Amino acid sequence: MLQRDYWPCPFCDKGIIEILIRPSVLSAKRTVCRAGRSTSWHRTKEEIVILTKSCPNCGKSKEEIEKKWREEGII
Repeated sequence: MLQRDYWPCPFCDKGIIEILIRPSVLSAKRTVCRAGRSTSWHRTKEEIVILTKSCPNCGKSKEEIEKKWREEGII
């Protein structure tokens, strides 16, 4: 289930950045062979996607915002 959220700009704290959060998911992969059935479980990581192209207030680009959040360990 995707979740849309709004976070403040990391540079000016006034602009609103629209993001999309994809939560982590646990999925099963089943295989069948002569010896029997086998199920392995895989977990995907939570992913945060920035939807806004740039900050409406300070004008920082999507790439600059993403780099700043990665340096701070937010995404």
